Amino acid sequence: MAIAGLPALSGLLGWFELRQVAESQSEVFESTIPTLSEMQHFAEEAARIVAVAPELAAVTRETDRRERAAYLHSHVLALTQRLQQSVYFEAAGAEDLALAIAKVSGHISVLDSIVRNRIALSARRDHGLSEALSATTELLDMADTLVANAQMATVAVISSLYEDDGTAPPQGARFDTLDKLVEVDLFQLGLMFELRSLTAEVGLSLNQVPAIADLEGLNALADYIRVRTDIVQRRISAIRDPGRAEQATELLRTIRNLTVAGFPQGNTVTLSAAILELNSRIGSEQADLRVSAGALGFAAERLARQSEAGAVSAMSKVMTAMRTTQQRDIWAGIVALLMSFAILWLYIRGSISRRLDRLSFHMAKLADGDLNRALVPEGRDEIAAMERAVEVFRRQAIENRELELARRTNEEELRRHRNELQELVNEQTTTLRGEVAAHAEARSRAEAAARAKAEFLAMMSHEIRTPMNGLLGMLRNFRLEGLDVDQTQKIAAARASGENLLTILNDILDYSKAQSGELSQDVSTFSIMGLLSSITAILKPGASEKNIELRTNISEKVPDILIGDRGKLRQILFNLVSNALKFTHEGEIVLGLRVIGREADRLLLAFDVSDTGKGISPDALERIFDAFEQEDSQTARQYGGTGLGLAISRKFAHAIGGQLHVESTPSVGSVFTLTAGFAVGRAEDIDTAPSDWRPVPAERKLRVLVVEDNKINQMVAQSYVERMGHSVECVESGERALGRLKEGPFDAVLMDVDLPGMSGVEATRRIRSLEDPFVRDIAIIGISAHVQDDQIDSHLDAGMDCFVAKPVSPEQLSLALLSVMNHEGAKVFRSSPQAKRTEGSDRCDPLVSALLDLGQDTALTLATLFIDTLDADLPQLRHAAEVGDLPRCASIAHRLKGAAGNFDLSGLVACLERTETFARRGAGPELRESLSKLEKHATEAKVAITSALDGMTGGAAIRAAR
Repeated sequence: MAIAGLPALSGLLGWFELRQVAESQSEVFESTIPTLSEMQHFAEEAARIVAVAPELAAVTRETDRRERAAYLHSHVLALTQRLQQSVYFEAAGAEDLALAIAKVSGHISVLDSIVRNRIALSARRDHGLSEALSATTELLDMADTLVANAQMATVAVISSLYEDDGTAPPQGARFDTLDKLVEVDLFQLGLMFELRSLTAEVGLSLNQVPAIADLEGLNALADYIRVRTDIVQRRISAIRDPGRAEQATELLRTIRNLTVAGFPQGNTVTLSAAILELNSRIGSEQADLRVSAGALGFAAERLARQSEAGAVSAMSKVMTAMRTTQQRDIWAGIVALLMSFAILWLYIRGSISRRLDRLSFHMAKLADGDLNRALVPEGRDEIAAMERAVEVFRRQAIENRELELARRTNEEELRRHRNELQELVNEQTTTLRGEVAAHAEARSRAEAAARAKAEFLAMMSHEIRTPMNGLLGMLRNFRLEGLDVDQTQKIAAARASGENLLTILNDILDYSKAQSGELSQDVSTFSIMGLLSSITAILKPGASEKNIELRTNISEKVPDILIGDRGKLRQILFNLVSNALKFTHEGEIVLGLRVIGREADRLLLAFDVSDTGKGISPDALERIFDAFEQEDSQTARQYGGTGLGLAISRKFAHAIGGQLHVESTPSVGSVFTLTAGFAVGRAEDIDTAPSDWRPVPAERKLRVLVVEDNKINQMVAQSYVERMGHSVECVESGERALGRLKEGPFDAVLMDVDLPGMSGVEATRRIRSLEDPFVRDIAIIGISAHVQDDQIDSHLDAGMDCFVAKPVSPEQLSLALLSVMNHEGAKVFRSSPQAKRTEGSDRCDPLVSALLDLGQDTALTLATLFIDTLDADLPQLRHAAEVGDLPRCASIAHRLKGAAGNFDLSGLVACLERTETFARRGAGPELRESLSKLEKHATEAKVAITSALDGMTGGAAIRAAR
């Protein structure tokens, strides 16, 4: 009984313990697998949300935003429903998971709201930019019309100086006309050119607003637009036509309201700043969303680990219980063995011990991780129940291993999602690189715009130099026609004013060269005392009118003869003294010169220009040396000016190796100081050529062929050459020049570079390619207003012997003829810069005054000839457009535009200019539209001219004007 009872009691106790543990273990493992599956679904949904969130942040359309937001919210709702339906909804850790889902939902809502605001602000900004650009385009078109009107008025005034029959109007009327030309029309023309240029710059700046990616750049662009619109406002105030001035003011007000002064719904600059801020918030919300999604995955993973930890704990308990039961059974067996070894050996060995050994063996294998050995229970006793429990444990361990494999698969999938997110980041990086490339392209376009600006300056310089050539040439000839002293002084003043205007053109080109780094020194030997005396002599009358003393203070240590860039030094000092005179109302202006040191063979000099004027505020002492800058807007309105003088002066100072700085006290005065080095020269090296040309009889009479399409320039050149004692013949084209050279012998050719049809450069190349050596080797002097270095080099490379810049002076032409006759090699004769003067402007009626100045007979002849020309050329213009002969179409339009410029026909001139432009560009639709409008303008022009002629015939128009 004891032998059987002891093992039985031990087995009974073990059976109860193992059954309870086995039931708990089965329950834990049956719940672990579904929990892990649920957590896998949570991780997958979180990964989808993180993957789609960048798409929502990048949308630019409202429909796309709604679609992405709905997709994200649907996945968040699916997560919430899955958690609520889960059996572990009330378990520990489920509350953290629900909180993570709520945070993800909140970040998605905030991100959606920010993106919606950005889309709305972008639409409002683009609408405002569209309105501002539309107003800019209208203002630019108006500026083009005003420039054309100013050009036409200038041409009409110049034309009034000449008569077809060789007679001239009374000298008094001619002087009045010259005064009007210098004081009114050319000044007005410059203002309108500047209005057009500034308006174009504002339009270019508005196009840059959407591309700016930082607030600092946006504010800088806004300040730039504000400064340019302030200058445009001042140029609009100079418009003569009150209606156009009011319209231009309204357009400028629209531009400023949309970009500078504010807009009822916010201007484009503030809207762009708000968009940049929203982009920053979008990036922050995306980062928060990624953090919340990570927290969601972490909460799901923690809940899975809790379930797994429960299964592992239950397994440990089973192992402990099994070991305890085994040990108890072993001890019970030992005791029973000792008591009844002999009797019960076979029974215990066969029924109990063997089975327990097998059970222990399987449990050891399970502990070592070997799950491939199945345990088949034998019988229905307690050992069999233990075997079944161990078998259940083995199967649960197999399921646990499969769960571990599934978890690793889930982790691998999460890593794959992270890789996909990394790929999205790489794609965004590629996009950013594309934007960088776009910025580079925009910079390239800006550089192209700068080059176009330089070409525009050169072209406008040529267009203005051509009429200036005729003006200065005729003024020079007046000096030789026996005028009295008073008339000679007036002609000299008019000539000086014309040369001052030429200097303004040169300054503009010089500033353009300075901007592109093309300034170079023109070193010569000169008298510094003579230079300072010429400056004070020119400006002293203006100082006397203001009761201001203008004097010089020159140190005795300064030598009179210096070597350096005389032209740039004179320009700097003249600008400084002119500015001092402008801003000084009482007291004195002193132009001082002193020695401050020596460097090697150079003498360091200091030029001081001191005044007792209004002074300069401390915050403006450096800003006034910037281009188009003055002390403040009040100074610009009161004293006028473009703000280029000091900028050019400082650049000239650097070009000659010097420095220019200023010291000033408001209401006390200013002192501008130029320091520069000069070498000491010899008096015999000074160029003593007289400033007023007198014809010198030529040693040998030459026969000169003048090739020039402009009648006025033909007259000037012929007058110069004939006074030198030579004979002249004029032709108007390169083709006729080639034919005339083959017919008769000539000694030299004056070749205009810009000719209709065959250019002067092409005509030169053809002359040099002829077989006849007497024609092929003829001396050719090029004449042009294109004075850029590369342009002059191209003219000389074509075969020209030397080059003379327009306006042509008799001194330059005489030297050029002497040079080519002596075979001295290629030389360039440029225009000499003269002193600047600021002229005023008065309003007048250009149409009536032009007709009266031409005289009744001449006006009748010119008007009749113009109407005949319109009747003859308009059908040819239409036919050329119909057959597609665009070059001929452009040529006819250009010729008609020049003829119409003699009358105040702004509409016809503007339409002809558009027709010429469209024909040269090959713009078919625009050309046809312009031709249809041209018929209307031509009819109106003929009616207007016919009415004016009728009035002139009856004398009514003249009497009314007088």
